[in-house]
Amino acid sequence: MLMRQRVIDAINHKQTDLTPWHIDLTNGFNARLSAEQAIDDAEVFLGNHLLRAKYKKNKEIADGKERDIFGVGWQKVDDGGDVGVVIEFPLKENNLNQYIFPEVMVEFAETLCKSLEQDQSGRFRMFSLTMCFFERAWSLRGMENLLMDMCLEEKRTEALFEKILEHHLRLLDIVLDFDYEGVYFGDDWGQQTGLIMGPKHWRKYIRPGMAKMFERVKSKGKYIILHSCGDNRAILPDLVDMGMDVYNTIQPEIYDLKSLKKEYGKHITFYGGISTQQFLPLASVSECRQKALYMLEVLGKDGGFIFSPSHAATRDIPPENILAMIDVVRNYAW
Repeated sequence: MLMRQRVIDAINHKQTDLTPWHIDLTNGFNARLSAEQAIDDAEVFLGNHLLRAKYKKNKEIADGKERDIFGVGWQKVDDGGDVGVVIEFPLKENNLNQYIFPEVMVEFAETLCKSLEQDQSGRFRMFSLTMCFFERAWSLRGMENLLMDMCLEEKRTEALFEKILEHHLRLLDIVLDFDYEGVYFGDDWGQQTGLIMGPKHWRKYIRPGMAKMFERVKSKGKYIILHSCGDNRAILPDLVDMGMDVYNTIQPEIYDLKSLKKEYGKHITFYGGISTQQFLPLASVSECRQKALYMLEVLGKDGGFIFSPSHAATRDIPPENILAMIDVVRNYAW
């Protein structure tokens, strides 16, 4: 069975021959795995089922600093990941007259989509839009400023989200006619004890725009994959109603996996669930094999599961832990 079809069947809650899996890689883990295994392509070596083309084109400035598509300044940091931290917020005052929104990078977006069309690996292909909506707003305004704006500057905050939405809808109109399977939205809303902005403000400022983007994707027959870190339990019913197909990251520090499967297993495909925070860097190979079996038995039954760590694998995770888990999945026949 093609990896692509295996993922599609899982999303449609069919029991597949094997549970599809995907290990997202940081540069650090990729380098460690490649060196230890003497390989050239870690994605192929691991048998990853998903392929993402990321609408991200940062420009290097100096000393590990970058500027993204929206003019936000980033600093690379040694935290094991590849994202970095925001150090320059272009919209210092909540006044849209002081900021010019970028044009959609049409040629770049089309090139990404063509790369998905031309892929011969058989993977499930996704166009990826990260720092999508709430994250894009706070990266422009600053987190504290945006949260205060949500309480004190209602009309200006709505106008900011509307401008971000306009950009993304123009982008989606360009990319959705290409041949690939899904759109991956990345937008962190949760912390480990609930929503950052609370469900009231999420439904007021974030749901309307995300719903429009979801509707646009669905109108073209593509699947919706949402990455949002943290505890989003308060809005999972909203996301089901909005048509989300796949939910990532499923942090086990937050969710009871058995309860999650019981309540939402018929509506959502879960993608993630194995802690990169408290388990994978510290566990033995034997413990990783046991964890893989547990995940398959709890989340994998009747489809609706993409086996994966909760976040991208970082350099502090022993590659043998990842390989042991994949070995279990490869040999677990339903």
